[in-house]
Amino acid sequence: MREGVRLYAGTQHGLIVWRSKNRGWEEVSCGFEDGIIDSIHGCHDQPERVYVGVTHNGLYRTEDGGRTWKKILDGDIRSVAVDPTSDDVIYTGVEPVALYRSENCGDNWEELIALKNVPEEARKNWWFPQPPHRGHVRNIFVHPDDPRIIYLCIEHGGIVRSFDRGENWEDVSKGIDYLDIHVISNLPGRFDKYFVASARGFFTSEEPATGWDRAENGLTRDYFHDFLFLQPKRVGENPAMLIATAEGSPGVWRRESRGARAALFKSADGAKSWQRVGHGLPDNLDPMVWALVHHPHDSNSIFAGLGAVARGHASGTGGAGKLIVSRDRGENWQELPIQLPADRVLWAAAD
Repeated sequence: MREGVRLYAGTQHGLIVWRSKNRGWEEVSCGFEDGIIDSIHGCHDQPERVYVGVTHNGLYRTEDGGRTWKKILDGDIRSVAVDPTSDDVIYTGVEPVALYRSENCGDNWEELIALKNVPEEARKNWWFPQPPHRGHVRNIFVHPDDPRIIYLCIEHGGIVRSFDRGENWEDVSKGIDYLDIHVISNLPGRFDKYFVASARGFFTSEEPATGWDRAENGLTRDYFHDFLFLQPKRVGENPAMLIATAEGSPGVWRRESRGARAALFKSADGAKSWQRVGHGLPDNLDPMVWALVHHPHDSNSIFAGLGAVARGHASGTGGAGKLIVSRDRGENWQELPIQLPADRVLWAAAD
């Protein structure tokens, strides 16, 4: 049985892969040094197969745990997702807004052109504040209990969904006043409870087509990015939630010449209330916590990637990065003895 871990850190200056060894970490490879890595996702049944999106460049695949990479799609890649029910099916989103699917692990691709049939009233919101002012697909959610259901987070632009694997799409952004959307997911095992993290709010909905409501009770930050669910400790309990937040958006950080003032919060009641967590971390983290990922073997452990950089902006130098780990469901954290540039995305796989 595999017990080791491989960490894939997508940074402002390339991709670095480590593997756990003798209670420490050994670097496996370092690649794409001139590239900005903005998306990464791996396979469930074949953890040595991982996909990495390099902005302005293309999508790459490794089948040997990060030692070698093959380019499988051109484009300005901003998101990638492996279908949770089939390692063969891959989705990738690009800038300007478009979505592609492969049914054979990335060897061949088709564009899901129906996405461009979303009414103009919604598509006019698909823009970005920085030149060339084109929106992109930031996050792709394929429902783990019904892969025909797909949600896309568009930065900027809102949320669209399909119930038929991309044959038809509808905009489901009602109730969110600022459409800079980062991450969407469902409450595990449910079709009637969704959550969305955005640049100016955290929202929930039982039916996204009818609108979204804020779920921010106890949160003392107003910018939201990655979040994940933690397996319940006992049968019948809700999964806990952990979310990465900051004070103001990256534009505010730049104007005020300050860090993100990032913080982590946890909810045990389905986002009805939140409590600050993060013993071992500064009260106001300068780098943003951009990535939260599960440990592949230990349901109580979480890895996080930090970086003094603005996600969504495929430019700039960025500062140093950090990788941190919690082994008690997000309560306490410690830094891993790993050096890297500003982290943007992170993936943890069995080794």
